[in-house]
Parts: sequence; C-alpha cells; structure tokens
Amino acid sequence: MIERFKRWFSVDFMLPVNDRLGPVGTTRELYSKYLKIAWPATLQGLMLQVMTAIDLAMVGALGASALASVGIMGQPEMVILLVCRALSIAITAIIARRHGEGDIDGMNAVLKQSILLNFLIYIPLLLLSFLNVESILRFTGAEDSYIETAVWYGRFIVISLLFQSFSQVVGAALIGYGNTKVIFKANVVGNILNTILNFFLIYGIGFFPELGVMGAGVSTMISSAVIALLLLRTISQSMPDGLTLLHPSKWRFERTVLHTMYHVGGSSLGEQFFERFGMYTYTMIVASLGAVPLAAHYVCMNLMDIFYYFAMGLGFAGASHTGQSLGHKRPDIARAYASIGARIGLFVGISSAIIFVGFGDMLIQFYTRENEVVLMAISLLGIMGVAAFPQALQQVYAGVLKGAGDTYYIMKYSLLSVAIIRPIVTYVLCITLELGLTGAWLSLCIDQSIRFVCAYARYMSGKWQHRII
Repeated sequence: MIERFKRWFSVDFMLPVNDRLGPVGTTRELYSKYLKIAWPATLQGLMLQVMTAIDLAMVGALGASALASVGIMGQPEMVILLVCRALSIAITAIIARRHGEGDIDGMNAVLKQSILLNFLIYIPLLLLSFLNVESILRFTGAEDSYIETAVWYGRFIVISLLFQSFSQVVGAALIGYGNTKVIFKANVVGNILNTILNFFLIYGIGFFPELGVMGAGVSTMISSAVIALLLLRTISQSMPDGLTLLHPSKWRFERTVLHTMYHVGGSSLGEQFFERFGMYTYTMIVASLGAVPLAAHYVCMNLMDIFYYFAMGLGFAGASHTGQSLGHKRPDIARAYASIGARIGLFVGISSAIIFVGFGDMLIQFYTRENEVVLMAISLLGIMGVAAFPQALQQVYAGVLKGAGDTYYIMKYSLLSVAIIRPIVTYVLCITLELGLTGAWLSLCIDQSIRFVCAYARYMSGKWQHRII
C-alpha cells in the first residue's frame, strides 16, 4: 500500500517515459523546483491572511459593527483592483514565456511598460474612488449603524491601493521570473509593521491617539507603502540577465508589448470583472441579512482564505512553470508540474477540512467573542470543510491555464459560474428558501465545484499547450 502511494507521487507515474519529449529530472528535483516557487508565494499569502486575521481580531474586540465596517470595504477594494489583477495575470504569463525563451529585452520591456500603464490607470481611478467612498459603500450594502466608521476606514484603504496595485504588478513579474522569495520577504516586513501599528493606533497605546477602526486603515496604508518600496528596491538592482528597471529596454509603449498584454490580459479582465460582479452581488445579499450574519460571514471567509492562499501559491507556481516550460518547448514538463500541484492541492484540501471540522470553533473565537457571531460562524464549518477541496484544486488547474495564456476559457466559465449561477443560487437559498447565511455558503461550495470541473476539463483537453503569446 505504501509503495503504491509512493508510486502515485513519482514522476514516472505522472509522466511515463513514452510521453517525454526530452530529459526529465528526478521526482525529488521536480518537487523541489515546484516548491521553490510555491512555498514563498504560499507563505506570502498566508502571512497576509494571518495578519488580516489579527486585524479582524483587534477590530472585532470593538464589536460587530466595527467588524462590519472593515469587512464591507472588502468587495469595493477587490473591484478597484480588478484591472490590476487582470494585468498581473498577463504579466506573469508573458514574462514566464519570455524568460523560458531567453528574451531578456522583451521580459524587461513588459515589466517597465506594465508599471507605467498601471499608474496611468490607477491615479485617476483612485482619485475618483476617494471622492465617492460613501456612495460606493452604501451601494455595497453598508448600514447607517456603521457607515461613518466604514467611510473613514475606506478612505485610507483607497490611498493604500495605489501602493498595492504597484506591488501587484511587480509581484506578478517576479512570479513569472520565478523569484517569489523576495515577495514573501517584503510582505513579512510590511505585515508585521501593519500588526504593530494596528495595536498602537486602534487602541491608542502610549502617546498614539485611539483611532479605532480608522487606525486599522492608517496601518494598512503605511504598511502597503513599505511593501511597495521594498519591491521597488528589488527591481532597481543591476542584473544584466535579470528582471530589472536598469535594463536598457524601452519605457515607451510598444505596439507589440501592448498587443500581447491585451491578447492575454483582455480575457483576464473579463474573468476578473465577472468574478467581482458575482462576488459583489453575493456580498450585497449577505449584507442584507444584517450586521451579525455579515460579521460571521467575514470571520469564516477569512478562515477560508487562509487555505485559499495555500492553493493560490500552488496556482502561482503552476503559472510560472507552465509559462517557462512552454517557452522551452517542453509541454510534457508543464504537465508534470500540473500533476505535482494537484497532488499537493489535494493534501491542502484534506488538511483544511480536518482543521475546519476539528478545530474551527476555537479559531472562530480568536476573531470575536460575541456569542451570536460565534454560534452562526460555527454552524458553517461543515460546509467550509467540503468547499476546501474544489477550492484548492481549481486554483491549481486555473494556474496552469493562466500560465499558458489560455485566459479566454477561464473568462467564459467565470461568467457562467461566478457571475450568473452563484448570485442566482445565493438569492434563492438565502432569501427565497430562507436559509440565511447557510444558503450563501452552500452557494459558494457549488460555485467552487463548477469552476474546478471546468478548469480540469480544459486541462485534460490539452488545448492550453498550443497557445501562442
């Protein structure tokens, strides 16, 4: 039994000799190369979520309304970053492919022009958002009981998004290049700083003013700026064959670079739009249930997101290795890395389910001690355990498709599952059938399962191997 299990994890099982197009490393070597990219990306996301959990715990001590004030800004923040995230998917795929092809000039041209494009988009967008924070939050579903504190928090978050969008673009480039370690280090520094500042600014320790929820926003703004500066320092170093702003490639926009970004990023923008539309609608339905269900929802989402970022790290590794392998004309190795990601993703899903079902009640009480919120959140743990499996696996296979530049297909199933099916099912279960928050989480589980099936079906078809970017 043990030998059969070990064989299932081996490269000889994942990529038989007859399917190989050239030399392939050992099982240990392939897993090591995969984890070299996956672990820093995973730990970066995990660190971000742990620090967010600490933020929520600190804010949660102020009550359910304070927790809702922070949580309600989540979806507007994601919508504002929609263009940046779409651009980042294209950047990772293109730079990974150029790196695999050995095109150093093309790789650095993409880095420079994507940074410039990001600022041209986000400076006016964030100015407009800053001036209309209250309207945005009311549209999202914010209630009068906490709208004032939510607006103050939201203003600082909007400012922080300028730094976050820059970090997102540079981070995407570094992922495509295969250097995720520096992203992790920058986020460790920034998030530790965020936690320390939260402690002083939320509660007014020492000579610091007691800012409450607004203090959490100020801390996020400062820490986001620090992360951006650390990443800027990384790409400002002299590296003749590396990813650097000092390379003599052009800052001026080039038709070929913009065309490639549009070719890959346009579909990613559609995917991000449909996903945000679906999630925004989803959040509005949950927010209509009241402050206590909304607080319980955000506690559970934060717990779920901790393991989501484990899976997202696998997706980043899959995207990077897929792009580089296709650049080397080795789709067989790309398939091997996808199989490695799926096996690790399955382990992540099992671990998540065990933790949610076995220890979830203790974790929930870390966020808040309000009895109503705790009891409502605990009732969702079983659904969270089931949803952990498709969530992990769909990230792995979607990462492979993104790394290959097969983003149009992802856009299509995002439209179907996230933008159409999920809001409808959520409304029917939450409102029509009066299942409340339980209905919302059943809808989430259904959506994740559909996306996993779609991504896996596309991967098995093999069409992604033939995409040209």
